[in-house]
Amino acid sequence: MKKIMLILGPVFFLLADCTYVSQGIIADSDRYAETTEKDIFGDTTDKIVYLEQNWDRYDSLWFYYTTQGSNFMDYKLFLNLEQADNKALFRSSENMNKFRFLIQRASTGNPEGLPVGFVEDMHLDKSYVGFTCAACHTTQINYQGTGIRIDGGPALADFEGFFLEIENALKATLNNSEKFDRLATLMVDQGVSENKEEFRKILEQVSQKQEKYNKTNAPVQGDQIVHYGYGRLDAFGRIYNRILEHLTPDQPNANPANAPVSYPFLWDTPQHDFVQWNGVGNNNPGGLKGFLGPLERNTGEVLGVFATFSLKKRPGDKGYRSSAVQRNLFRLEDHLLSLESPVWPEDIFPAINQQLAEQGKQVYQDYQCDLCHSSPDKFDRSSSERRVIAQFSSLGAIKTDVAMAVNALTYVGNSGYFEGQDIPNSKDQFSEKTRVLFALSKATSGVVLEPDHDKMMVRRWLDQAYDFLVAMANNPIKDKTIRHVDFTADEQAQKNLQTYKGRPLNGIWATAPYLHNGSVPSLYELFLPSCTEEEIATTGKECRSSKFTVGSREFDPINVGLVSKASSQYPSLFEFNTSLPGNSHVGHEYAAGKTPVIKLDAEGKPMKNSIGQIELEWLPAIHKGQRLALVEYLKTL
Repeated sequence: MKKIMLILGPVFFLLADCTYVSQGIIADSDRYAETTEKDIFGDTTDKIVYLEQNWDRYDSLWFYYTTQGSNFMDYKLFLNLEQADNKALFRSSENMNKFRFLIQRASTGNPEGLPVGFVEDMHLDKSYVGFTCAACHTTQINYQGTGIRIDGGPALADFEGFFLEIENALKATLNNSEKFDRLATLMVDQGVSENKEEFRKILEQVSQKQEKYNKTNAPVQGDQIVHYGYGRLDAFGRIYNRILEHLTPDQPNANPANAPVSYPFLWDTPQHDFVQWNGVGNNNPGGLKGFLGPLERNTGEVLGVFATFSLKKRPGDKGYRSSAVQRNLFRLEDHLLSLESPVWPEDIFPAINQQLAEQGKQVYQDYQCDLCHSSPDKFDRSSSERRVIAQFSSLGAIKTDVAMAVNALTYVGNSGYFEGQDIPNSKDQFSEKTRVLFALSKATSGVVLEPDHDKMMVRRWLDQAYDFLVAMANNPIKDKTIRHVDFTADEQAQKNLQTYKGRPLNGIWATAPYLHNGSVPSLYELFLPSCTEEEIATTGKECRSSKFTVGSREFDPINVGLVSKASSQYPSLFEFNTSLPGNSHVGHEYAAGKTPVIKLDAEGKPMKNSIGQIELEWLPAIHKGQRLALVEYLKTL
C-alpha cells in the first residue's frame, strides 16, 4: 500500500495546486458571457444568467479555458483570419455566434475574447488555437430575452459548418491578393513567418490540410451528403479517421463520418459505469483502476479534436508522443465530480404545475421509465459519491437509428504502424486490416504512457507512475463493472455492443433535441408515435415531426424543447429531415404503444417463453393529457 501511495502522491499534488490562477483574482459574475443584440435567427438577449449547478464563476471559467492539448491552427493565424466574403475577422462574435458557439467578452484567461471552449495551447514552442471540453459541452437556451447558460449541457454548435467555412476563408485569402496581403503583413509583423512568400507556403499547407480534413470526414450517405446541422457531430467517426490517418500518413485510410449524435451532457459523467451513447468504454468508477478508463476516454477525445500526435513509436519511448495534456485531462474529469444538473428555473420559466407533475410521475412509473433511466429520486444529485448504473437497450429492442452503434463496431481500416503488434485485451495481433475500435484503444493507451515531451512536470510524474500502470495492466483488479443489456447481465450482455444507453433524466429538460441522434425536437413529441406521411394524411393523428428546423436557441417551456422557427423567415436555419439516413426518428415509442417493453418477473429479470425467447408486451398508447402530465413531471427532475 505504501508503494502505491508513493506513486499516486504526485497525482494528488498536481490536482491540488492553484486551479484558478489563470482566470484572474476577480472574475465577473456573468462569466464574461456576451449578449446578442442582433442574431441570425432572431434570438436576441439583453442579459445572460447562470443556474445553480454547484460551480461558481471560477469553476466555469477554468473549465472553459483549460487546454487539453488541442492544436487546431496557428493561434495568430486564427486570430487574424478574415471571413471568406468580407474583411471582418472570422473569429468575430457575430460570425462565431452564427455557428452557435457561445460568445464571450475578453477576460484574464481569455484575453482575445474567444468563444467558450476556444483556447491557446503551446506545444513544442508553437502557439495553437484548440478546443476544450466546453466547446461541445456548454449550452445556452433563451427565453423572452434572457440567455441561460448551462455548464455541461449539450452544445448547439455546428462544427461541420465551422470547418467548411474555415476552408472557404483560407482559400479566399489565397486567391484574393488584397485579402492575402492584409493577413501576410500581420503574420510577418507578428513573427509567424519571415516574409510574405514564406507565409504563402504556410497558408497553402494549412488550407490543403483543412480541405483534406473536410473531404475525409464528409458525411457521405451513398451518393449524397447528409449534413449534421446544429447540435450534432459524428465524434466517433472523426476520431476514428484521425487514428487511421496517423497509422498510414502516406495513404488514404478513412470511413465516412456519417452518423452524427447529440453532444452528451456531462453532469454525472464521472459517476457513470459507462459513458458513451453505445457504452464501448468501461468507465470503472472508483477503485485504484478507476482513473484509467476516463483518462483513455478523454485522451481519445483530444486526439479527435486535433491533438498533435504520432503513432510511430520512437526508440526508447514507452508509448506514442502527443500534445495531450495528461495532467489537465485528470483535472477536468475531477472537476466534473462537483457539477450538478440544472433545476427548472421557476423565476424565469412558467412555474411547474405540481398537481399535473404528480399525475405525470404516475405515468412515468406505470410505463417503467425508471427501469432504464436513473432519476434523482434514486440518488442524491449533489453527492459526488453517487453512482449511475447504465441500462442498455439492444438495437432490436429500442429500434432507434442504428448508424452510430453499427459504425462504431464495424468500421475497419489499414493497421499501418500497428500491423503485427498485439491487440489490447486480446491474444491476437493486428493484421493488415483492423477494426478501428481496436486501433483507437491501442492508440489511447499508448499516448497515456508517453506524454507531451515539452511539459516536463507531467513527464516526470508519468515516469514515476509508469511501473504502477504496467502492474495494473498486467494484474488488473477484478473489474466489478457489469454491463446490463435488456435487463440482463450475463456473459452475452458483456459482449453485446450494438446498444444505446438509457441516460439519467435529471436535467433532461435542458438537453433538447432528443434521442441519441437529435431527431425529436421536444419531450412532448418524444411521447408521440412516428408516422408515415400517409398515416398523417389519412388519420390526422398527432405524430412526431418528420421535418423541423434547428439553430434557434429559443426555448419552448410547454413542450420542453427548442422552438422550430420558420425557414421562410430565417433561411439559414438547418432543416432536420428524418427521412434521410442517420436521421431516423423512429423507436423509443413505448408511451405511444409502438415499441414493446420487455416483460420482467418479480426479481426484475426478463421473462422467457418455452423456447427461451424474451417475452414482450405492448403498453397502451397514452393520451394527450397523460403526455402533458409526463412532460410536466420531467421538468421536476
